[in-house]
Amino acid sequence: MSLVVTVYVPSGIVMAADSRMSVQRSEERAEGEQKTLIQQQLVLSDNAYKVVELRRAAVGISIYDAGIINNQPADSHVHRFEEEAVTQEDDVMTVGEKFLDYFQKNFPGVAVGYHLCGYRVENRASVPYVLVGHTVREPGMRRVNADEHGNVQFGITRAGDTLVANRLIDPNHLPLFPAMPLQDAVDYAAHLIRTTIDTMRFEPRFPSVGGAIDLLVVTPEGIRWVQRKELRGGAP
Repeated sequence: MSLVVTVYVPSGIVMAADSRMSVQRSEERAEGEQKTLIQQQLVLSDNAYKVVELRRAAVGISIYDAGIINNQPADSHVHRFEEEAVTQEDDVMTVGEKFLDYFQKNFPGVAVGYHLCGYRVENRASVPYVLVGHTVREPGMRRVNADEHGNVQFGITRAGDTLVANRLIDPNHLPLFPAMPLQDAVDYAAHLIRTTIDTMRFEPRFPSVGGAIDLLVVTPEGIRWVQRKELRGGAP
C-alpha cells in the first residue's frame, strides 16, 4: 500500500508520496490432515520511488497499489513507458491516455493507480491538469481540478491508505486552497503523509505507509524536486 497526495493551488501542483513497499505473503500450513492458509503482510523496502518525473513532457506521475510488477519496482516500468511511448510533442492529456493504454496492454489485470499532473497551453495560457486514474478499478482517467464547465478548481486529492489523512481533512474546515501559497501546499502535503506515518506507529495494524517523503512541484515553468531521497553510501 502507499499514500499519494496531490495539492493543487494557483501557483502550482504539489505531488507527494511515501517510500514504503510492502507485499502480501501467502503460506499454506498443514496440521495433520487440515491445511490452513496463512497470509501475512511484509515490508519489503522503505526506498521505493512512487513519484516520477517525466521530463520529455514536463509531467509528474504518482503511482500506488502495485509496488512490484513482474518482480520489478513499479517505477522502473514508468521510466520504460517514458522511453518507449512519450515524445516531446506530448502534453499531459496525451501522456495520460498513453499511460493507461500502455499499462493495460503490457500488464493486464495488474492494479496500478495514478495521479498525473502537468500544464497544457490553451488560448496562449498555461492551464493546470490534475488527472487521476486506475488500470483495474473503474479503469479510465478523469480530471479532478475542473468543474463540469472546465473552470479550474483548487484543492486536494489523495489515494492509497487514506484512513489517517481522511481524519485530518475536515470537510467543514478545509484550507483555503485558492489563496494558498505554493510553499504552504508543499508543507500541507508533507504534513498529511508524515502524520500518517507517525500515527501508524501507535495503531494496532500493519504500517502500510512509511519511509522518506518525496515531493515534486509542477508549475507552468516546469518541474522541480523539492525533496527526493538520494542514493547514499553504506556505513563505513
